[in-house]
Amino acid sequence: MVITSRKLQDQLGVNSRIADYFANERPVPANNLFWEKKRIYISGGFGFLTIPFAFDLIHKLGVPLELLLNDEHVSLMENGFDQLKRYESGGISFQQFLENCKQLWKPLLKQEKLADELNHILSGGTPLYFKFETKHKALARSDAFLFTLVDLELTDEWIENFLPYWYSLARPILLLDDFKDLVEDRQNNDENTIIELGNNADGIRAAYELGVKDLDKLNTINPKLAKYMLSALKESLQYDHIKTELG
Repeated sequence: MVITSRKLQDQLGVNSRIADYFANERPVPANNLFWEKKRIYISGGFGFLTIPFAFDLIHKLGVPLELLLNDEHVSLMENGFDQLKRYESGGISFQQFLENCKQLWKPLLKQEKLADELNHILSGGTPLYFKFETKHKALARSDAFLFTLVDLELTDEWIENFLPYWYSLARPILLLDDFKDLVEDRQNNDENTIIELGNNADGIRAAYELGVKDLDKLNTINPKLAKYMLSALKESLQYDHIKTELG
């Protein structure tokens, strides 16, 4: 699927400047495993779409575009994605991923409390300052993205307000993968919300309701994107392996 700036704006509710920047202006980063063999910056699939979605959400909550679309800030995000892909592909350990991320953001650090908290919870600790996703482990997989905020001048109050909106975007995206990959995740013993919630038909229904609840909140800030993602979530119930379990 070709992702144009017009689609990002008109169908997905993304700010026009952010849409144009990522769909038309930003070059594919060189020597970056996340974009390996990619010829365009934003391609189909939520893995890439999360980038403009997240930048748009942060902007809608008050962060100026001149900070968000600054090359140094965007490059930090891209390099973090490269490290994440190296971890996911088995090239480095999770602890090495965290250490490599620290080396990336340390010279740019402005939100020390958030950085310390992320290192703490991603290393297995419990939250000390902010309300992170802790109830469902499979839905906390998105927290590493939050390292991309630590170079911005943000108050603790802004972070506290932002996190519920962040999860209203990130958790449904993860749930869509959980529905699609349920059979494979069972075989590989991978994290999956449906498995966490009982690994049965009731778990499927509970996961779906979690997604709907999050999208209700996202709807208050980006109704177009919430509608699009709700449609995708409903379609997930029509996967053959999901329909079989629901009976």
